[in-house]
Amino acid sequence: MKKRKIGKRRKQHRFVTGIFKIVLYFFLKTIKLLFSFSIYSLKSIWLLFSFSMRLLYRLIKQLPRNYPSKPALSTLAEIDEMDGYRFEEFMKHVYEQLGYSVYHTPLSGDQGADLILTSKEKTRTAVQVKRYSGKVSNSAVQEVVAAKGFYKCTEGIVVTNSYFTSSARQLAEANFIDLIDRNELEKLINTLLN
Repeated sequence: MKKRKIGKRRKQHRFVTGIFKIVLYFFLKTIKLLFSFSIYSLKSIWLLFSFSMRLLYRLIKQLPRNYPSKPALSTLAEIDEMDGYRFEEFMKHVYEQLGYSVYHTPLSGDQGADLILTSKEKTRTAVQVKRYSGKVSNSAVQEVVAAKGFYKCTEGIVVTNSYFTSSARQLAEANFIDLIDRNELEKLINTLLN
């Protein structure tokens, strides 16, 4: 992955260097024209130069920017603003970063799982993703228990940006389902950021 980033940076560097050479070329041509024409044609030369500079400015402004200041992963505050589908997409990205092969189930008729994870050891895990403002009840655990059988998974996980009710925790423990609440999710994100 680092080789790919270095190659991309080199391409961008070459592109920016090329643009700089074009700007320098236009600037030198304009200077040359200034000395070769009379003082009355300076206005037309200036218009030509300013037009080329505006055109170049627009080109540079459209370049893709890769600022390292914003991390690729969201914070919990950003997750709280997401809708359910965006949170599913976010968790798909998180699990891909962790090395899983991830299948995102259809929006309707998902049989209780939003994501199906396959590890390098070919272990399959059904994941139910819940973006809630209140506590997640045991129905989310019931859904992932059903999805385990349907998708032939050996493990199940329920992930939320919130917390779980005590009955959800009891049902998860009885069915060997892992629960990732707000605190665990924050630890997971911080692990990937570091």
